Amino acid sequence: MELYFQTKDTFERNRILKHLLCDMPFDAKDFFLQAFKKERYLDMKLSAVRGYAAYATENEVCVLMNKLLQLLKKRPDKTPYNYTEYEPMRSVFLMPYLLKRYNYLCFRIFNEQLEIQYDDMPNCFKNIFTLDENGNIYNIRDTEEVRHSIDAFMSEKTN
Repeated sequence: MELYFQTKDTFERNRILKHLLCDMPFDAKDFFLQAFKKERYLDMKLSAVRGYAAYATENEVCVLMNKLLQLLKKRPDKTPYNYTEYEPMRSVFLMPYLLKRYNYLCFRIFNEQLEIQYDDMPNCFKNIFTLDENGNIYNIRDTEEVRHSIDAFMSEKTN
C-alpha cells in the first residue's frame, strides 16, 4: 500500500490498485479512501470505491459515488469520446461487480449515467477493450480496425 502512494506512474498505481482489489488486505478502508481522493481518472476512482465498499457502509460509499457521478457528468464536455475510462468502468471488474455484489442505489444511478454517456459516443469508440474479473485488460476488437475506424471518424468530422 505504501508503494502505491510513492509511485507517480499512473499505469503502475493502477496495477497495484487492481492487485490489492484481488487480494483485499485486512482493513484497507483508509487506503481505498485515500486512493479515491488521489486519482483523477474515473475508472481508477471507481476501482478505489470497489475496495472501499468492502469496508464502508452504504452511506459512506454513496458519498463517494455522488462525487464520482458529478465528475462523470462533466466528462463529455472535455472528453466526448472517453472510451479509455468508460470501457473499464463497464467491464465485469467494476460496475457489474458492484451492482451484483452490493446493488446500492448510488451504483445503479451511476451506471445509468455511464450507459447514457457511453451510448452517446460514436460506435467507433465502443467495445474496443474490457477487463476480466481480475482486472486484466484484453482487446475485443482488432487494434488496426479500431485505429482505422477512429481515423475515418475524425477525418469525417473535420471535413
